[in-house]
Amino acid sequence: MEGAVEVERVRGERATPTRELLRAVWGTYALDGEPRLGDASGTSGIRDLGGSSSLNLLARRAGRPVVVRVYLPWVDSTRLSDLQRIRGLLRDAGVPTPRVVPTADGRQMMPYDGRLVELEEYVEHDAEMDTWARLNAGMPTLGRVHSVLDGVDAADVTRYPGFANAVEAADARAVTSRGVTRIRSWGDNSADWARMCDEAEEIAEIVATAETASPPTRRQLVHGDFWDNNVLFCAGQVAAVIDLDFLGHRPRVDDLALTLFFADQTLLPALDERIPLLRRLVDWYDSGLDQPLAPEERAAIPAALARQQLWGFGHVVWLDEKPARNLVDVMVGEVRRTVAIARDLPAWRAAFAEVGA
Repeated sequence: MEGAVEVERVRGERATPTRELLRAVWGTYALDGEPRLGDASGTSGIRDLGGSSSLNLLARRAGRPVVVRVYLPWVDSTRLSDLQRIRGLLRDAGVPTPRVVPTADGRQMMPYDGRLVELEEYVEHDAEMDTWARLNAGMPTLGRVHSVLDGVDAADVTRYPGFANAVEAADARAVTSRGVTRIRSWGDNSADWARMCDEAEEIAEIVATAETASPPTRRQLVHGDFWDNNVLFCAGQVAAVIDLDFLGHRPRVDDLALTLFFADQTLLPALDERIPLLRRLVDWYDSGLDQPLAPEERAAIPAALARQQLWGFGHVVWLDEKPARNLVDVMVGEVRRTVAIARDLPAWRAAFAEVGA
């Protein structure tokens, strides 16, 4: 079975908008005005748009808003060239995706201090995909993204990102074990942390058994983080799909499970509504596919959903202790919700296998 390529990469920290960086970018891209950061309201200077990986700055060029994106050090020119090509394929197929703005001398990216920088159009929007109504409206676009990317090839560094919020089914048990081992090594774990470690190992064992018997199928390039501020809306319609930082080659149901996971964790009002609401999102997603989900793919979704948060245990291993502890605090509640799915996996599989139920 195809699995992740073993890589040794240094993730690095999100770039800091130093005076030297800003001057270099402004000169290379011929941006408007003086390169200085604005205040917290963004009413003066340039504004940091946020993001956990890339540094994203709102600036202007020839009077038009643009986004300066400074990547993490592990993103090389091969991967970024692939990402730009893939964004173009999506745009040509009708998925709204911002265009790359070249440097003043026509290049698609610029190097700076071991990182790559690109400029892209800024998309005006009034909302993000963070409500049930916008999720319902956005899921067919995820299906369209998967249909466009099906069969698209890319370099290994693109297919297997060094850092992502995903874990392969074949790796979930080992990744969880390493993370749990580190958490327990701190020796001062609360009862919540101790219970979470036990529950995570239980999830990994249940899911590993289920997915060994019925491994996920239809591996392909997928978006990697189709959620919240990566899907922009204007007047109730999808205005842009952005941020392919976690794009990789995985089962398409794994990518779907990520969106379902965040919807389940942040938007579901009651546990007894979980299955019908999440299954409805699957049906909306399916409506955007050229090749609809096969019954075995639908049945595989709950295991992928239960496995989703186990990627966090891999991050616990490489993060410094303070941010690792902060991540564990977040994971306690997330694992508590997903262990319930693992413990009732046959019922979830049966429910999700039903088309349009």
